[in-house]
Amino acid sequence: MRKLCEGENHCHSTMANWRGKMAQRRSFWAVVAVSLLFLCLLSWASIANLGGRVYCDYLKGEYCQVVPSPSPHLDSSFPVLKPAPFTTSKPVSIPILPPVRNYSDGELSTFVLAKDILTRPLNHAGKTKVAFMFLTGGPLPFEKLWEKFFKGHEDRYSVYVHASQEQPTRKSRVFQGRDIRPQKVFWGRIEMVDAERRLLANALLDSDNQYFVLLSESCIPLYDFDYIYDYLLSGNMSYVDCFDDPGPHGQGRYMDQMMPEIRRSDWRKGAQWFAVTRHHALLIVADHVYYNKFKWNCKPGEENRNCYPDEHYISTFLYIMNPANLANWTVTHVDWSEGKWHPKSYTKEDVKSPSKLQQIQKIKEHFHVTSDGRAIRTVKPCLWNGQHRPCFLFARKFLPETADALLQLLPSVTWRQAHQPT
Repeated sequence: MRKLCEGENHCHSTMANWRGKMAQRRSFWAVVAVSLLFLCLLSWASIANLGGRVYCDYLKGEYCQVVPSPSPHLDSSFPVLKPAPFTTSKPVSIPILPPVRNYSDGELSTFVLAKDILTRPLNHAGKTKVAFMFLTGGPLPFEKLWEKFFKGHEDRYSVYVHASQEQPTRKSRVFQGRDIRPQKVFWGRIEMVDAERRLLANALLDSDNQYFVLLSESCIPLYDFDYIYDYLLSGNMSYVDCFDDPGPHGQGRYMDQMMPEIRRSDWRKGAQWFAVTRHHALLIVADHVYYNKFKWNCKPGEENRNCYPDEHYISTFLYIMNPANLANWTVTHVDWSEGKWHPKSYTKEDVKSPSKLQQIQKIKEHFHVTSDGRAIRTVKPCLWNGQHRPCFLFARKFLPETADALLQLLPSVTWRQAHQPT
């Protein structure tokens, strides 16, 4: 019995040791499995264009909450321009995840050029001017209003007009001789982008032009010249509408032919009316890789699905190149409240008093609505460098019949009252 008991004790001890070793092995393989799962998730996040966010959350912490993370297209030395006074701005760079693929020769040359442009200091020695670029079908019904707006600031602005249908005689001296070589423009086609790039190229010839605003013939200024000039040149940023819409009028317009240069996760939508820095204007004019993707693939017809280049090209391109210096809203107001294909037009009745214009001036939030079935509305403050700002400097879709009333109303009432304390 004693030997039997000794044998049983030995068996129990052996079994206990075996169970302990098995538990240790299970713990080891559990740790390995969790580690592998974490690595897989990080790899997936990088491929899905979430790598920059994961990198910020886990490795860089709070810094990434101050400076937006650039697109993972860019290498670790690509610049992010912090907001700063216009004449003393200094570009800085932050490390980001490496590219997820090799670039083609065309893309590589584009990024090399972009890097060089974005790192150039803004130490312009001449008089800093804003280029006002009018994309119009022909006549400019608010010539007299704009002449009043520009009066006394002749050394701080330039004017360029692209008239796609006719070039009538300009009544105001501000617009005389300011028409550039035009071409016909068709809504929703690449010719619209061509006209925008042609305006930018002509304006860039003047080295004093350091900011570039695209306007239409129906646009009016909501503030006087000094206010708009200081607003635009207060920091290194471009006011470009840049929205990720998962619906049919956003992501639904993306096509696989855009790969590999433009991934679905980079696809953005926005209003065409922009205000951009000289850095970004140079990038837009110099680009041929991404522009050609839109030119050859976004065409109306049975064999193509029109992706409306004027609503997607500049937003998508600048999001890939330098997203940290995009305000993600346009400074040109338009009213889509009627829910139609075209925005509301303002008539004489809308400008009998300054109330409508003052309502637009007071807007301090910009919003987007997705085009899918849920129609999700996102509202964000117009915020830059920690400061709330009025969202809009211009407004559009004013009919020619409002010209005389606006000429009386804006300079004497709306512009003057905008500077009074509230």
